[in-house]
Amino acid sequence: MSLTSASFRRLVSALKQAKLTTTVVESCCGGLIQSSIMSCPGSSAVFWGGTVSYNTRKARPLLLNDDKLHADLTRPLDSGNAESEESLYVRSKIEHTRKVALEYCAQMKTDYAIAESGATGPTFRPDGLDKGFAAIAVAKRDKDSGEVSVIKQDVVRSPHNNRETNMRLFADAAANLALEAVQEHSNIS
Repeated sequence: MSLTSASFRRLVSALKQAKLTTTVVESCCGGLIQSSIMSCPGSSAVFWGGTVSYNTRKARPLLLNDDKLHADLTRPLDSGNAESEESLYVRSKIEHTRKVALEYCAQMKTDYAIAESGATGPTFRPDGLDKGFAAIAVAKRDKDSGEVSVIKQDVVRSPHNNRETNMRLFADAAANLALEAVQEHSNIS
């Protein structure tokens, strides 16, 4: 597996051109997003670092040592109506990436934060989940007010459960979503 891709080269180039910074919090990509950024020449000007939080229940030190964030991420979601275990699990990852992107962008004081979480396969815990997926969120910090908001969020679904292929698919999807955010909120194309 190659460490980088065209998606990451475009993202790093756009961040450099706009003089913007990012941090990354990832889960099922296992560090591939961060290594894909770092393998691009000049990435040290735009990438401040990040973390891999693969097991949220054990990852408090990796999650800014923030008790409230850790408690929010490990609290079970309300299953509401007759929501399937699979649907609840996917929704928990969507919520996880939103919260983590916001918190990392605010705490690290970067212009952007990319958060990814999901399941790559080939084995899955929730009943009904047999193919990989990743929830991805991109948060942005307003330069003037310092206020942070999630400006992009997506769920990427894979047609299979091949772990390595899904890791690359989800990492590239994160780069593409972040690139869209940078292009839409900067004067670059």
